[in-house]
Amino acid sequence: MLREAKNVVEISGYLSEMDIEPKNYTKNGATVEAIGGTIKVRVVQSLGGNDKPTVLEVPVHMFSGKYTKSGAINPSYKNIKELSENAVSIAAAGGENGADWVCIKGARLGMNEYYTQDGRLVSFPRIQASFVTRTHKNGDSQAVFRIEMMVVSKTEEVDREGNETGRIKVIGAVPMYGGKVDAISFYTGSPRVAEAISQYWDNGKTYTAVGRLNFSAKTEKTQVPSDFGEVMVTERTVNVSEALITGGSQTPLDEVNEFQVADIQAGLAERKARLEADRAKQAAKATETKVDLSFGTGTNDFGF
Repeated sequence: MLREAKNVVEISGYLSEMDIEPKNYTKNGATVEAIGGTIKVRVVQSLGGNDKPTVLEVPVHMFSGKYTKSGAINPSYKNIKELSENAVSIAAAGGENGADWVCIKGARLGMNEYYTQDGRLVSFPRIQASFVTRTHKNGDSQAVFRIEMMVVSKTEEVDREGNETGRIKVIGAVPMYGGKVDAISFYTGSPRVAEAISQYWDNGKTYTAVGRLNFSAKTEKTQVPSDFGEVMVTERTVNVSEALITGGSQTPLDEVNEFQVADIQAGLAERKARLEADRAKQAAKATETKVDLSFGTGTNDFGF
């Protein structure tokens, strides 16, 4: 079986928001008690270049069944429940003063992907964690990752107007638990890193990368032409969810530790089939509500 990639996310900062509640789901005909939801951690960090520190609101998804296979209370369930009952967020305290400082280790970076009824693929990185520790503030806040991936592609990033941004977009195939493979989009955090990746990384090879998470918001201004007088300027807030590579291995992993292309192709084919099934399901729902949909497909050598 395809081994799970080393995939570690560490986050520390003030607990910003919390939305956790009891849940139930059905497994083998029985109702299973669980708990889950999302917290946000406020992190202030540089994003890898010579940029000034950016204020981030990093969402972390948490979920756990109540019992283990042996019938004991699941430690992660206990941790999440205790957090939901006792932790104080910035939102609840009215500011950082009085809010809890939290530390998350052993979280994972993956993708949340699904189709909407109008045929759009929604795809963005998601952090999944099982444990959160409330602690005293010790050092600066951070949201960092270390991950193994097979490079599927690397391209120059372009903006909405088709202009190159100077960053490189790397699509990395990351084997997850149970043989599932996620296709995660990474971006370079500095020109120096972009140059190194362009020079040293090859498609189909396995590398280790370290980086920083960027969950932030930015304002984009657009000029709207007018027939006379002043030009109208419109603004919109864009939420950013991306993983920035700030360093990594120059040479690929050795033959013992590298991922095999055939295994990655199979995993990406399973991902594509899963998304196609979801698209068909959403199309069927849209047809029921008399929504006209059309779709396009694309492939590459890795079948995704």
